[in-house]
Amino acid sequence: MSLRTREQPSMFEVPMNREGWIRHLFSSQVEFTHHGATFVYIPLDPKTTFPNIVGKIGRQTLEIANRPPHEGYAEYLLEAWKAAVLVVDPTEHADGQKLALQQHGDVGKPSSLAPRLLKALEANQEWVQFLASVHPITNAEAFWDWVKKNEGKITKIRIELEVPNMFGGDDEYDREMKQFREREKAQRVAIEVENPDGINAETDRIRYTADKAMAKGTGRIKAKAKGKNNNFTSQSQQESVKIPKTDERGDGPLTIAKSMANKLLGRE
Repeated sequence: MSLRTREQPSMFEVPMNREGWIRHLFSSQVEFTHHGATFVYIPLDPKTTFPNIVGKIGRQTLEIANRPPHEGYAEYLLEAWKAAVLVVDPTEHADGQKLALQQHGDVGKPSSLAPRLLKALEANQEWVQFLASVHPITNAEAFWDWVKKNEGKITKIRIELEVPNMFGGDDEYDREMKQFREREKAQRVAIEVENPDGINAETDRIRYTADKAMAKGTGRIKAKAKGKNNNFTSQSQQESVKIPKTDERGDGPLTIAKSMANKLLGRE
């Protein structure tokens, strides 16, 4: 997750730090629409999940089912709710704050559902102290494997990054990015390199920026190389952790997710 401080703070609100804001943001139930369906987010009791935040995002489903044989397998409409587990670590770390959302086929894709939830949570606030954005944490090595495979054939690389919380170093490149944030008030910066005859992707600048975008979950990469369907997108390289439907004690995904929070969020 990436948070950007609003330029004009409210004189009626007590300022919060990033952790406090995230806890406040995810503490309320909210209903929102996504791809024509209505979703509801509910938080769990923070006393049972601290220091993490755990909640559920669900939607109502309708399907045609059949009654027992003695009722002639008569059809009827079955109404149910399907929900995915959400885990958030709002505490400060070198790699920032992280969010994990269960991949549930009946609920939706985390890569599109998580940003939509953030917008709904912010819209539910009287004042938004930080503007939040979220990008999937992806396998950085997958990009460099693709670069090596297509050496001399890469024609375009586009890297998009969220400016807040990105650059913690003190080299010339970090200072330049900070200036975009402070002077131009940029929230997002895109770096695009293109040459139909081929570009050099093995520079320090591209490697540094690409690793920021993928390993830190602060941006995304799209790249093209010569050849049919020879493209790369970081959105298809998302990191994931498999959660069993039940464990040896019979616990379901929610209980398992709570106990596996550090593993889910890459804190182990």
